[in-house]
Amino acid sequence: MRGNRRRSIFVLFLMIVLAVGAVIAIIRISRAGESGEVVTNRQNETKIQMSWWGNDARHAYTMEGVDVFQEKNPDIEVSYRYGEWNGYEKRTKVWMESHTEADVMQINYAWLEEYSHDGTGFYDLNELSDYIDLDNFTDEEKGYGIKNGKLNALPIAMNTHTFYYNQDLLDKYGLEVPKTWDDLYRLGREAAKDNKYAIGISKKQLFLLMIAYYEQNYGKNVFNKDGTLAIDEDGLAFILEFYKKMLDEHVLCPVDTFDRANYMSGGIVGTMCWISDTKIYCDGLAETGAKVSRGSFPKLTGAKLSGWYIKPATMWAISAGTEHPEEAAILLNYLLNDPDMAKLQQTEKGVPVSDAAVEALNEEGLSKTNEYMAVSEMNENIDEMNLMIPSMENESIIDAFKSGADEYIFDKMTVEECAKATCKAMRDVIENMEQ
Repeated sequence: MRGNRRRSIFVLFLMIVLAVGAVIAIIRISRAGESGEVVTNRQNETKIQMSWWGNDARHAYTMEGVDVFQEKNPDIEVSYRYGEWNGYEKRTKVWMESHTEADVMQINYAWLEEYSHDGTGFYDLNELSDYIDLDNFTDEEKGYGIKNGKLNALPIAMNTHTFYYNQDLLDKYGLEVPKTWDDLYRLGREAAKDNKYAIGISKKQLFLLMIAYYEQNYGKNVFNKDGTLAIDEDGLAFILEFYKKMLDEHVLCPVDTFDRANYMSGGIVGTMCWISDTKIYCDGLAETGAKVSRGSFPKLTGAKLSGWYIKPATMWAISAGTEHPEEAAILLNYLLNDPDMAKLQQTEKGVPVSDAAVEALNEEGLSKTNEYMAVSEMNENIDEMNLMIPSMENESIIDAFKSGADEYIFDKMTVEECAKATCKAMRDVIENMEQ
């Protein structure tokens, strides 16, 4: 009897639950009919992934931006992967070769050539123009992301190198902000008296600095437009001797020992960095209480080539293999053109290219930022500058140069032997890239 009674109570309870559920469903349908909106369970139905690199500040505002995006687009769920630049390029290579890259990717300009030589490595954004407001970009700006007629990526900002100096140290040495190569040597000699260095730079900046000096002296390019090596062994020997002299005279801090903290504490007077890194090297130094000055590109009088280059700072692209191109395009459009994202990002990646992003930042004093002033200087010199060739910032090519140069710097080879070996190593890298 007790068993039957328990079963009856359970059946009655189940009938009540079902009845309540039915009533709730009827109420929801009724309300939907009144409001003209259909209530669904589509929240977070489509899942996409994005990836980027940067410092902690970039990670923080990008993740906050993703949260805002999901509030605006509740049917799209975004996961992400991110990290510092060191090692990120190698991880990207693994993702691209294994087809496990994110749907929306922050990419380096050089990756267009590396991963999409024929234009098929990334999604053609022209096919997604219903979701991406391409009118915010000029034809020239869109042209930076075109490969084989396909719009593979859009630039976030434009970039070139700029120089920042600790003005307090320049004042101590009684020197003006360096404008020429001779000025840098003069600063190096003064800095050496305090066991300091004129400038500290990364491995990539070292390579590009060497290119600038060579091209100004020889009036010839280091790379051909197709990315192959144009410089010969004699030219490379010239670069190697210049590099060693800059180290010996304390113009350059040895790359392997360069520490940003040493620059921030006054152990290094200046630096050469991307405009997009201004907040790190200019604003960061100012936060220590130092007075900071921006320097000009070192030039040789009468040089036929300036040796300095421009490129998109970074770009947003969509994976060619994405299963959700429309949703990915909605996210990409938000990252580039949405005022809320622009105000979160500010000028951390440089001055935005998108007209909509610029308009949003103009309301917040864009013209007063250090990035804006650096870009203005870039634009004043733009006629003397060329578009960067991807080979110039290819990590394998730069590694071949740096490891080869070390053989001469540390007296393991003569300059002639080193130039010959390094030329071969760089050409081998380029030939392997073409296969």
